[in-house]
Amino acid sequence: MKHELEYLLDVGRQAARLAAEKIKTIYEQYLSGGNIDIREKGKDDPVTAADMAANQIIKEKLKDIFPEHAILTEEEPATWYKTGYEWVWMIDPLDGTRDFIKANGEFVTMVGLTQRGEPTIGVVVEPATGLELYACKGFGAYKSWLSQGDTSSRVKIIDTPDIKNLRLAVSRSHRDPKTDKFIEMLSVQKEIPSGSVGRKLAMVINGEADIYVHPSRGTKLWDTCACDVIASEAGGVLLSGTGEPISYLRPSGDVENHYGLLVCPTSILDKVVWASRKVWGLN
Repeated sequence: MKHELEYLLDVGRQAARLAAEKIKTIYEQYLSGGNIDIREKGKDDPVTAADMAANQIIKEKLKDIFPEHAILTEEEPATWYKTGYEWVWMIDPLDGTRDFIKANGEFVTMVGLTQRGEPTIGVVVEPATGLELYACKGFGAYKSWLSQGDTSSRVKIIDTPDIKNLRLAVSRSHRDPKTDKFIEMLSVQKEIPSGSVGRKLAMVINGEADIYVHPSRGTKLWDTCACDVIASEAGGVLLSGTGEPISYLRPSGDVENHYGLLVCPTSILDKVVWASRKVWGLN
């Protein structure tokens, strides 16, 4: 099984890296005045040429090597019923499309894999910087930089953050009022704004923040799948806002995380879950 998982991870990394490199190319052209074909696929839900190109690259790579695996991707609603397959790749080719359009660099590519609903492989790449976080279940979490080839190092979530000086990753453009209540309850001292759900999750995994909560609806399975296993292997925990594991086996078409999410070190999990449940009105 070890060698099988390592192979799955290697292919997932290849797919994510190829997509991120394509996104970076399109992004650099955009910064120089190029067209990225912005259109709305739903209310306040833009998509660009970079989203679609990255989606195609990842799909083709995975289908070519694992034709028997299911692929569930944000960009194709027809795939959202596929959570029940034994192996399901859950893909967000460009998480943070609005930030891509704003040209602030705060967006990531995410490739996750579940086996019978259990997050097993996770890869997150930030195209603008080349930062890559990755993990497979049972073998630790790692980070690397695309510019440094295969050089990697272990990554661990800070296990004992300063409880009096907690750093909270917050949404740059979609701040829910419940966030302010959460900040008050835990006496958070520093807010670190960023675009992209996946990028804020990665900030906690990479030690740039202590906690990230998304205390509202709107995130989907492809927003959490890749980071779920990376956070766990890095010594932290990613859960629903209720403090329960996120279920990746769903009724047909239900891909929403209905109570948002939270990610933090295990040492302060009880406090974070208590505050999160409070802001959701569940305690």
